Amino acid sequence: MASSSKSPRPPPHRLALSSDVYFCVTEGQGIFLDLRRDDYSAIPIVCDAVNAGEPASEAAIDRAFETHRHDLLEAQLVEEVSQNKGDVQAFKALVRPERNIFHPDDQRAFGMAKPLGQCVRVGIADVLDFLLASYRASRLLKNRHIHGIVGGVRRRKASAANGAGDVDALRRQTAIYRKLRPWYPRGYLCLYDGLALIEFLARRKLFPAWVFGVQAQPFGAHCWVQQGDVLLNESTEYAGQFTPIMSV
Repeated sequence: MASSSKSPRPPPHRLALSSDVYFCVTEGQGIFLDLRRDDYSAIPIVCDAVNAGEPASEAAIDRAFETHRHDLLEAQLVEEVSQNKGDVQAFKALVRPERNIFHPDDQRAFGMAKPLGQCVRVGIADVLDFLLASYRASRLLKNRHIHGIVGGVRRRKASAANGAGDVDALRRQTAIYRKLRPWYPRGYLCLYDGLALIEFLARRKLFPAWVFGVQAQPFGAHCWVQQGDVLLNESTEYAGQFTPIMSV
């Protein structure tokens, strides 16, 4: 006689981030950046009382994902996989900025303090590259989705032979950009200024990281350019308020 017992249900597949979705944990919230939709979402991350002051553990993140499994799948922020891809923890490897490339002149890349500005020589080629980079950044943001822009920056950087470049070269070229920046008729906006600086430095064969960060309470998103833990176009105090979620 056949057994009436039912076969045990297979364990549910693990959840991994969907393509072009990025994730980080900050201030008790798990933040998702869906680059294809240019949209942010959040779920609460409950940590054990004994570890309340520590970064969220893998177990705490897994519990939150399982609690919100249906909603996350429906929003296409995650997908079911048979093996652990490990990408949910990738944000922990992103480097937080610790210092500014012009320390102690620690400010945004919109002009330069007079003593530093007097030391920066600007030539015709610098002006031309600055204008071309600024125009390209403006046109990209007007005509292309952020997903395509990020993809283009990532592919160009991946194909570069010499990588990011040394800090001294980045300091010289960023100083030129900063000195010229007030002459381009556009107010400061982190997305534009980060991209314009990336475009300018790429014309000089320099490819630092374009970093996107978030804060949870209140919610805010920001981006900046950095090499290693060195900021090129933001103050360490302000950038330190954000947790990196994506590095390009």
